[in-house]
Amino acid sequence: MRNLLFYGTTNYGRNLTNSDILKFKELSNNFNNFVMTFGIKSEEINHSYVSISYIKKPKKIINQYLKFYIFNLKNLKNFCIDKNIQIISAKDPISGLIPILFKKLYKKDIKIIIEHHGDFLDLLLNQRTTKLKLPIKTIALMISNFVYKNCDLIRGVEKEYTKEVATKYNKINHYFPAWVDYSVFNKKDKERRNLIYVGNIIPRKGTFFIIENFYKFSVKYGFNEKLLIIGESQNAKYFKKCMDFIKDNNITNIEFLGKKSSVELSELYPSSRLLIMASNYEGLPRVLIESGLCATPSLATKIQGIESPFGSSGGTLLYELNDSNKFEKQLKSFIENKNLQTELQKQAYKLSSELSGKDSFLKNWKYIEEKIYE
Repeated sequence: MRNLLFYGTTNYGRNLTNSDILKFKELSNNFNNFVMTFGIKSEEINHSYVSISYIKKPKKIINQYLKFYIFNLKNLKNFCIDKNIQIISAKDPISGLIPILFKKLYKKDIKIIIEHHGDFLDLLLNQRTTKLKLPIKTIALMISNFVYKNCDLIRGVEKEYTKEVATKYNKINHYFPAWVDYSVFNKKDKERRNLIYVGNIIPRKGTFFIIENFYKFSVKYGFNEKLLIIGESQNAKYFKKCMDFIKDNNITNIEFLGKKSSVELSELYPSSRLLIMASNYEGLPRVLIESGLCATPSLATKIQGIESPFGSSGGTLLYELNDSNKFEKQLKSFIENKNLQTELQKQAYKLSSELSGKDSFLKNWKYIEEKIYE
């Protein structure tokens, strides 16, 4: 078995979740798994199915980027030589800089996979409030061009954009979604009522659009079922805007539930009639896969990462971004049509099972291994 290192700042706690355990156990049937990421202190924890090396995380975000993405070459070199790493999977092109430098400077016969989740540069900048967006984007573009040119394979979560990037850099590619725990998210025989939103409460996710238009829909059609909003309020100003709207209009059928665990979500999805999204950007939304595994259909924006495969293959009703009229029409058609609800439930479950069912994650990684060693 080859030694595979996942390199990036994914938040793996000292005690892994059941989902992470299942993922690495599945992969351990074909790979010796290693992870290098941030932690509360520098240490290495060796589980039987994955060994995780933690680098102490600095408090300031600029120091985090510098420490992990720029000044970690010596640490990575020593780790890869000690563990005989043969494949490195970097979570994005910026994460891939140090692995690429290690390969080129030390002339190592190592394969490097670069993950991406749609247009990562737009996502990176949209999540930051800084006056230095132009120089940051310029530097990030230089790094990503260098990394893409020198990697061995590009792995994406969204089919069309993955092919586009791979064609530009003349690289082999493969696409498959991020890991979803199929053991937790599954169909349950529960009464379906209420609508649900799952995601961070930030402008990019369009939470306020959903609140405002759900309220208008409820008033216009006398709709009394609740909209349950699940997620973290990561933007205080935006969260206040949402809450003020609810308070000012005396809305009683919108309820904030805060952040929920995967187990809690696995009970909420199958008891909900419809998942609603209003994102203006996505790679490939994990919530659509999770809800689909629970046979919960969705209403979402017609954007890259959602239109295909969810809109085209079924399970998701689409509306144009920020189009209130289309949102209302699609929601109305869903609420009034029992046959449509049943059909969308079947389609959502079928598609999500194909994307993230049992052994699909391992099969995709075995395919990648075959391609890079041809």
